[in-house]
Amino acid sequence: MKTTSEDIDTYVRILLEQNFDCDTSILNNATNLFETYDLDSIDAIDLIVEVQKEYAISLSAEDFKGIRNYGELINVITKAVAKAN
Repeated sequence: MKTTSEDIDTYVRILLEQNFDCDTSILNNATNLFETYDLDSIDAIDLIVEVQKEYAISLSAEDFKGIRNYGELINVITKAVAKAN
């Protein structure tokens, strides 16, 4: 399994497109997922669950507490994957 930041970015983009009908062509590191795509807390939980399954990692609500944009999300996931490997 590929676990670079770029690979994780690609996976999360596909996940957003397939599971949440998001147009990721407008997505960049500064994008606020909740405002841009109208995601809610249930969507965030669903996203976390899918990422945990894909990368066999454990993420807590605390890990996501300070996330405000897409770049921060990718950083949190990348760090958790690196720590698990």
